Amino acid sequence: MKNNRTMNTIILLFFNLFLITGCNNKTEKKNLEKETVASSKIEIRQEKIIDTIENKDMLNVKAIDTIKPNKIVRTINEYKTNIDNFSKKKADSELITIKDVESVTPTSEEEFDFYYSLTYPDINKQDLYNSITSAILDNAVEDKGIMFFLYLDMAQFIDGEYAEGYHVYVETVVFNNKKKFCAIYKHLSKDSKWILEALYKEVCKGIKRQEGDY
Repeated sequence: MKNNRTMNTIILLFFNLFLITGCNNKTEKKNLEKETVASSKIEIRQEKIIDTIENKDMLNVKAIDTIKPNKIVRTINEYKTNIDNFSKKKADSELITIKDVESVTPTSEEEFDFYYSLTYPDINKQDLYNSITSAILDNAVEDKGIMFFLYLDMAQFIDGEYAEGYHVYVETVVFNNKKKFCAIYKHLSKDSKWILEALYKEVCKGIKRQEGDY
């Protein structure tokens, strides 16, 4: 009898151990299934986030593509006044805003001639010219306000020594804003598009420029 009881006790222990092991296996299996589902959800969420980012990028490009800066209309006297105001702000160490820079960026041949005349032998005018030129270039590279467009559209009327430097700097401006350049190129003046056409084809179409295009 005693042996039977011992045997029954052993059998009962093994049975309980089997049940516990089975439960643990089921729990581990459920946990594994939960982890797999959770991992799948995370991957799906990440894919959705990536898709959202890509869609936003596409929307941004589309938005840029539809924007045409308003044409600046002003007299030459108004432009000269803007130059004077810029000069006074610089002398008084006042904050130069993006609007100030836009107001002194030449948008016609007449304005360019006056702007470039600041390089004539006069140390004060030369300093002013250098300050304006730096402000124009810096803000064009950083695509602030409408400076990127204004700088590109200057191609139509620049000449002389300024043109030599311009064609070097415009590449820096463009390569720093490739998508914007490709989108906004069509809004440039006919002459500006003609002058920048080789650069446009290389950056936006992948057609390498020839030596004579530089």
